[in-house]
Amino acid sequence: MYLSDLIKKSVTDSIGKKIGKLKDIIVSPDSSDPNIKAITVVTSNKKIINIPCTHINELEKKIKLKSKLKDITNYKIKKSDIKLVEDVLDHQVVDIEDKKVKRVNDIIISSINGHYHVIGIDNGFYGILKRFRLAGIAKPLGVNPDDNIIAWENIDTLNTDYCNLKLKVPKQKIKKLHPADIAEIMGQLSVNESLTFFNCLDYETAADTLKNVSPERQVSLLEGMNGQRAAEILDKMNPDHAADVIGDSSKEKAEELLNLMEPEESDDIKKLLKYHQNTAGGIMTTEYAHVDQDLTGREVMESLREIAKNVETIYYVYVTSKNGDLVGVTSLRDILLADPDKTITDFMQAHIIKADILEDRDEVAHKIAKYSLLALPVVEDGTKLRGIITVDDVVDIISTDVWKKKVPRMFGN
Repeated sequence: MYLSDLIKKSVTDSIGKKIGKLKDIIVSPDSSDPNIKAITVVTSNKKIINIPCTHINELEKKIKLKSKLKDITNYKIKKSDIKLVEDVLDHQVVDIEDKKVKRVNDIIISSINGHYHVIGIDNGFYGILKRFRLAGIAKPLGVNPDDNIIAWENIDTLNTDYCNLKLKVPKQKIKKLHPADIAEIMGQLSVNESLTFFNCLDYETAADTLKNVSPERQVSLLEGMNGQRAAEILDKMNPDHAADVIGDSSKEKAEELLNLMEPEESDDIKKLLKYHQNTAGGIMTTEYAHVDQDLTGREVMESLREIAKNVETIYYVYVTSKNGDLVGVTSLRDILLADPDKTITDFMQAHIIKADILEDRDEVAHKIAKYSLLALPVVEDGTKLRGIITVDDVVDIISTDVWKKKVPRMFGN
């Protein structure tokens, strides 16, 4: 059955008396094929009633009830319930499988073991033909009814009241997507729709998603959302990514957000904003793994357990003096294999490939590609360690051909 076949269809009681017309169908999002919980009927005197599914005798060629209207107790709609006509039909949904936003042209209902369930949506031309009562011309036109069917378990809602509408497990399916996929979905929406959608993500997911959104959309999202929420999201981002977002915002918005953020995070971003975005300082992150040169291998391992919680990458560990001078670098692999009683200076690499804080980012990208590095330290005044640039920060700068050749070697090492 298609929902369009049922809308405005007459509803009769157990003795065949017409009581009104079907207005909507209410389902509960408790499974991959939700049960119909009730039907909404507009009576002849314009009264709206919700009739529980236990009173439905037939919901196909005719809509017939098992009871008389006077014997029916009105179904109380729950907050988690979904109204198929009001909440889903003609709305946009996310196809979780294809990571695409689709329009719902019709909804498919089936009878399974005596119970009615929603099993999918139609987002193709056949669904449109059904709505206009033109399904008969589908075959001559070469339109296959099954071509654009999406199983209900593979969709999640995207209507304007997204935060309150729950399909199955609330927002869990969207949350399980990779942030890059969520960003791609948002790119298919209008600014207002993407803002509504974005506001329903938790802080961690929102932070990971924001860095994958286009710079123009990033600015729109920050301008449109509550300042405190925006600041909380930026607090969860790596300083370099947060600095990029704030740097593209208006001066007034940037100041507002920096004042609302945690002081430590805000200070890191202010330092990064001092440097031009085309320099090493402008694309570096201030969160990196570094240890004192006097520590032993065992002490380094113990300290890394804490350091790892707050850094972007831990593959490289930088060795510094008491004065903050960069004196060496080692890898996590070398630390694991080293004698735990030896000091880190015994097995670190003293010859360091590094970038000056004002060095052009193209030169930085060239160094990372040339030496097959996952990260590059950034220094000021020749030796003072100020941050690192990870390979993902320069991936767009490195040419495709070079990148394809370098990746296997980098991870093979």
